[in-house]
Amino acid sequence: MADQALGQKKDFVKIGIKIVVIAMFVYHFYIALTGVPEPLIVRPIHVAFVLFLGFLKIRASSKNKSDKIPWYDWILAISGVIAPLYILTDYRRITWRMPYFDPVMPLDTLFGALTIILVLELARRTVGKTLVVLVVVVIMYTIFGRYFPGVLYHSGVSAENLLEHLYLTSNGVFGSLTSLSQAELFMFITFGAFLQIAGGEKLFNDIAVAATKNSIGGPAKAAVIGSALFGTISGSGVANVYATGSVTIPLMKRAGYKPEFAGAVEAVASSLGQLIPPVMGASAFLIAEFSQRPYLNVAAAAVVPSLLYVYAIYMSVHFEARRLNLGKYSGGDLEVNPILETLKNYGHILVSVVILIGFLIMRRTAYYSATMAVISVVIISWVRAATRIGPKKFMEAVELSISRIVTIGATVIAAGLVVSTLQTTGTIFKITALIVQLAGGSLAVAVVLVALIVIILGMGLPPAGAFLIASVFGASALMNFGVAPFTTYIFIFMFGITAMITPPVCTASYAAASIANTSFMKTGIKGFLIGIPAYIIPFFIIYNPVLLDLFSEGAFFGVQILLSSVLGITCLVSGVSGYLLKKHNAAVRIILIINSLLLIWPETISDIIGLVVFAAIIGWQYFSIRAAPKAA
Repeated sequence: MADQALGQKKDFVKIGIKIVVIAMFVYHFYIALTGVPEPLIVRPIHVAFVLFLGFLKIRASSKNKSDKIPWYDWILAISGVIAPLYILTDYRRITWRMPYFDPVMPLDTLFGALTIILVLELARRTVGKTLVVLVVVVIMYTIFGRYFPGVLYHSGVSAENLLEHLYLTSNGVFGSLTSLSQAELFMFITFGAFLQIAGGEKLFNDIAVAATKNSIGGPAKAAVIGSALFGTISGSGVANVYATGSVTIPLMKRAGYKPEFAGAVEAVASSLGQLIPPVMGASAFLIAEFSQRPYLNVAAAAVVPSLLYVYAIYMSVHFEARRLNLGKYSGGDLEVNPILETLKNYGHILVSVVILIGFLIMRRTAYYSATMAVISVVIISWVRAATRIGPKKFMEAVELSISRIVTIGATVIAAGLVVSTLQTTGTIFKITALIVQLAGGSLAVAVVLVALIVIILGMGLPPAGAFLIASVFGASALMNFGVAPFTTYIFIFMFGITAMITPPVCTASYAAASIANTSFMKTGIKGFLIGIPAYIIPFFIIYNPVLLDLFSEGAFFGVQILLSSVLGITCLVSGVSGYLLKKHNAAVRIILIINSLLLIWPETISDIIGLVVFAAIIGWQYFSIRAAPKAA
């Protein structure tokens, strides 16, 4: 009887949480269709939803695997509703008061401090301690700046004024980044979740498997294409690894690849897949926000670099298969559905992607376009039974989207505290000056410094968090050297993604290694080597951003740049892997790597030199292979 009562209580709690999840979904869709309320109304409501569901869904310790919600999490969840919504209880006074002049009431201080503490605790649970420590350090520095020496000195901001700035204005907790979380991020994440539930994941995986079934090392090539395509709708590298890697990694191992290589391929493909439009990672919306460019421009700029990344991983897999002398994989557990059959059953859901792009081309906002795209997915899914989003699937999609939104929302809101706090002291300009000073007037050094900052931050933060903080620290430094803002933010975005595959932390590689049951460090190093093009291409973009707008200097030159870049990537991957038409020695590898830089560099003379060298190496290897049997 007691067990039955306990079970009923658990069911009641689950039903209650589901109701809140539905309420969050309905509210955000309602305001998207009818009009978004004033900032200090809609943003506190969004924060309240994120905090309430976050504390009920995410435990204080990752070791706690129990479904039971501890009593203290209930207190935190309820406090997470009351603290931000306090703004609405005294809305007229708070919105009409003069910031930094009118007095701060005791309840303002109490609920403001509580909201900030709750945001930091939820961020700790979702992305770890790094972001929390960074926020606390920045807040302490802001308050006690007068005790710091040299360039770090500032007169200090009182704790009361800082709290007022972060809680009682449309900055900080309720700043523009929270608006981004509530609007564009919410809708695009929801679109990705609905597309996935409608069959997007199966569509991409089946196409990838069918397209590579007759290729040498097919399962690894299917993993590259499938994971990259799935990354276009998942927007999360680690989530992508767990979603697709559980299938692809065992297949790669059975096909003959070493476990660490299989894990590395999955980690790199899943991480770099975030760069592929239309959903991309959360940072894409931050780029649009920071550079004041339409989201469509960001998505268009990412097309060529993302395709080059996927091609690089694909060629790494191909050369490794040739080096190991692997044949075609004929495992009986590899289900292969013809591409036409797959498109017949699932292809129609891609119409929603066309609708999304169509609205963006018509210059509708990303928020509106994504809202229409979500609605279109649900309607179009009913064309076939395999994709039909009925009540059960609809709820699955809602829960998946809200789960992702809570995680990314906690990160973005917490990172907004850093950005807003630094704005109160002018420290941003000091750090910019410091980077410029350390660079000694050299753009190359400044670019390397900013790249290192992004990678180091990315080791403890998700790409969106690393992007936000690095943009504050490093973007203006690069702009001081004449780099365009849009190019700068794209550069930081790209390196924010590479942080997920950069040893020693490399969270995506860690996730893949756990599935492959192999060494985390070996997987991380192998992933770093496979992903080397992702570290090189952003540097070329800084000096010549033609890869972001391929036909900006004419169609002929655009095609030339694309083809030379593809050859350059081939040279680079061949040099790193040690195989082209046959295995080659260290000298040839070095020549190929240097030659790859000539080909990737967008210039006609360097392209011609690179092409001649590449042709010479291929010719030499081809004739040496043909001569080998005769010599034997």
